[in-house]
This record gives sequence, structure tokens and C-alpha cells, in this order.
Amino acid sequence: MAFTERKNTPERYYRADLHIHSVLSPCAERDMLPHCIILEALEKHLDIIAITDHNSCENVQVTMSLGEHFGIWVIPGMEVETREEIHFLTYFPSYQKIISFYQVLQQFFQPIPLDENLWGEEWVIDAAGLIAEKKKILLTYPLSLNVEELYQLVVIQDGIIIPSHVDRSTYSIIGVLGFLPQNPPFPVLEISSALSPSKAQSKLRLNNYRLVQFSDAHALPQVGMVYTQFRMDRPCWVEFKKAIYQLEGRDFFPQE
Repeated sequence: MAFTERKNTPERYYRADLHIHSVLSPCAERDMLPHCIILEALEKHLDIIAITDHNSCENVQVTMSLGEHFGIWVIPGMEVETREEIHFLTYFPSYQKIISFYQVLQQFFQPIPLDENLWGEEWVIDAAGLIAEKKKILLTYPLSLNVEELYQLVVIQDGIIIPSHVDRSTYSIIGVLGFLPQNPPFPVLEISSALSPSKAQSKLRLNNYRLVQFSDAHALPQVGMVYTQFRMDRPCWVEFKKAIYQLEGRDFFPQE
């Protein structure tokens, strides 16, 4: 990685909040600018973050550049909504990979005009922190592809896909389907900040699944409110993927 890595702790744990919405998501507060998110992450002692806007990645590159400057690894990410109205966190090894993924997604967009009075505005931010573009199409709308199709598109780009906030009654795979499908496989699930990992496992009978917990931040004070610690040699995609799949001694532990 090109960014300046922080000195490793002896335990080699890295704090990660990998579910953060910027001003590109109409539901986010207008202070959720990439520059402000990075500074907030520094203040919260986060090592790794991901900007996961709804069905778009257009604020990822500027956040990655800022992360390199300040020593925070920014994983290219996006929160995608399928035809079934289920949210999924998707992560990719490079900006090029997420852009390729985003370009393929364009064919599944439904051109719903954005009503800013109802939904809020959607801002793309430039390197100077200024508004480069205001989107005119509603991003928080289901794409016309199903869970299996999304899974395959992520895998093709060497990405990782995790069902979002599975403990919620809406926009979650359990809330919508009423169960967790065996195919495609989702060994890792995200839970919201509403439940502790142990309570979530007990309440939802998730003993056969590994859980991550992130903030789903829509406002600056929420960034890093909850996080997951990743045990890795260093913050990079290879180590992150090993941790997700528990390979070679790598692992992760949500904050209790």
C-alpha cells in the first residue's frame, strides 16, 4: 500500500469501521464529507475504514487519497441493494476493481428521479472538499438484480460480500427472506450497533456464522461508535481477506 502505515501494536490488531456513508448517500448528514470522515476516524483511533454509499462508489477515490495522506487504509466499498430490498456490504482489492464492478451495475439501475425535498441531496466531492456533482437519480433504490446475481458480480471482481445489519427487520437478508440461504454462502454477517455480538448470536441463532459489527455511520459522531478488530500482519487486502476467512492465523473480533 502507498499510505503510511501506523506502527504495529504487539498484538497486531487493527480497528476497522467498514460501514460509513458519505454525503453521496442522501440519508447521510451534510457534514459527512470525505475530509471530515478521515479526521473523525483519526480522532477515534481507527486504522481502517470503508466508505459504503448506497449503490455508488463515487466518493471512494478521494477518501482513499486522503487516507493515504493521513495513514488510514480506506478499503474500496459500496452498500448495494438488491431487487429483494436487501442491503449488502461489498469490498474490493483496488479502486480499479470497484470501478469495474460499478460500471457493470449501471445496467441494473432504475432511473428514478431524485426528489431532494423528500430524500435529501447526493453529493460527489472533489479533492478540494468541494461539490463536484449533485446526482439527479435516486441511489437508495433497489437495483434490478437478485442476491445470487450480485454475489457472482462481486466474486468476479475478487471482492468480498457481507449481508448488512442482519438483525434489522428491514433491508436485511433475515428480515426480508426470514432465513439465511445456504447458496450463495455468506459465512460472515454484519450486525448493527443495536445488539452486542453475543446477544445477536443468541437471538438470531447465528452460532454457525462469524459476525462483524460496524457503525453504519450517517453522522460524524457515529463514526467508530462500534468497530471490529482485525488481527493481521499489516493493513492490506491480502491480510484482510485472510482475516475474513480465518486463514494462516488471521482473524477478527467485533467489539463487545
